[in-house]
Amino acid sequence: MKKVAIVCCECVPFVKVGGLADVTGALYAKLPRYVDTKVFLPGFRQILERFPTEKILECDVIFSQHRTEQAHLLRLKNCHNHNVYLIGNQKYFDRDQLYGEKGKDYPDNLLRFSFFSKAVLECCRQAGIEVDVFHCNDWQTALVPLYRKLFYSELKASVVFTIHNLAYQGVFPSDQFTYLGLGDEFFTMPQLEFYGNINVMKAGIIHSEMINTVSPTYAKEILTPEFGCKLEGLLKTRENDLTGILNGIDYMIWNPLFDDSIAQKYRTRKGKLTNKVALQEKFSLPVSQNIPVFGFVGRLVEQKGIDLIIEAIDMLKDAEFQFVCLGTGEASYEQIVQSFSHKYPEKVGVRIGFDDGLARQIYAGSDFFLMPSRFEPCGLGQLISLKYGTIPIVRKTGGLADTVKDLDIEKDDGWGIVFDNPKPEELKNAMEQAIKIYYNQDLMEKLFKRANSLNFSWNKSIEGYLSLYEKSLEKK
Repeated sequence: MKKVAIVCCECVPFVKVGGLADVTGALYAKLPRYVDTKVFLPGFRQILERFPTEKILECDVIFSQHRTEQAHLLRLKNCHNHNVYLIGNQKYFDRDQLYGEKGKDYPDNLLRFSFFSKAVLECCRQAGIEVDVFHCNDWQTALVPLYRKLFYSELKASVVFTIHNLAYQGVFPSDQFTYLGLGDEFFTMPQLEFYGNINVMKAGIIHSEMINTVSPTYAKEILTPEFGCKLEGLLKTRENDLTGILNGIDYMIWNPLFDDSIAQKYRTRKGKLTNKVALQEKFSLPVSQNIPVFGFVGRLVEQKGIDLIIEAIDMLKDAEFQFVCLGTGEASYEQIVQSFSHKYPEKVGVRIGFDDGLARQIYAGSDFFLMPSRFEPCGLGQLISLKYGTIPIVRKTGGLADTVKDLDIEKDDGWGIVFDNPKPEELKNAMEQAIKIYYNQDLMEKLFKRANSLNFSWNKSIEGYLSLYEKSLEKK
């Protein structure tokens, strides 16, 4: 049986900040049916406080004569096959947040995650942990394939590198390069040099056997200047080794039939309407079944199109609808959406922050779900909303393009409303179309059943990753 080690900084149920944790958590849960699966995580305080561990070994991780770090290899107790390992180092991982505080990254993140990347390999060597494929995720683990190639060739493992969001590349000042324990030849083009800085993600792109993103369309988009974030040229050189595997969702977790967080579990639209009333009450909006409710759950940042939503709502101020928003992000957008709840108190309800239970109530109680992203590697919100019978309104990009088919009433086909350009006018038109659809209750009933019956489970995605692991081994 092949031995796969998932190397990541987040994994449900152990630690989560964003969607990365859901993806790696699904792999951790599903892969053991097919391969011997291990997970390597930093020994974050947030994990150690909740899960008991046992120490496997201590070892030195040597970068240069000026930098040697000590790693504690820990294993979580009471986990399936004892296959979850933590790389402990109190100096780097005993902190209030995983990546940074008050909207800023920790200034030593390059040291923290270069240590994590090399320590995974060193601990595997010293503990005799056999690995056939290291599956690395995002820039925090992108140095693993380079360190493996230079210092750990005896491990004889291939590397698959997953880009969950190309916009976050791990870019650091050039004066930190000496911490990495690499020769000067690696601070060049096309290696880690990037407009005078260090770009850690480049190591993963250049030195992994196979690369993937989290949707087929996004894998194509990042080869273009619009979406390539200045790495499109480098990615073009690896085009034959780049693929897109669509994320899935776990229907045992995201399912209105089993969801204890919502006002009423349901399988019919009648039950969904009960949740709509509960949602309106939670946001202190007028309770009415005769008005469409649009929901948004996500980061309040430009990427997610929150500015488009703000402008579209202003354009639609005379229309009959309600909008509920749950999220956190840039202070300016937080202030604007909060001001809208005061400007339109009977139309707009806002909660700043994140609340899993309230997010689920929004999926369950909204009629339509807004995702007007400028780019979206995959997106989980549209997949969740579909299972809850909530019609997604999306921009045609990345995973949104791969998962939401535009409604064609004449052909009786499609399950969402799709627009092409990230412009407030186009979102406004899409919302106006939704409002018209809402008052055709037979059509809404049909869309509810169609959306709820779609299958975006992890089964097909797991097949894609198993194939990718095999290809990486063939290239080793």
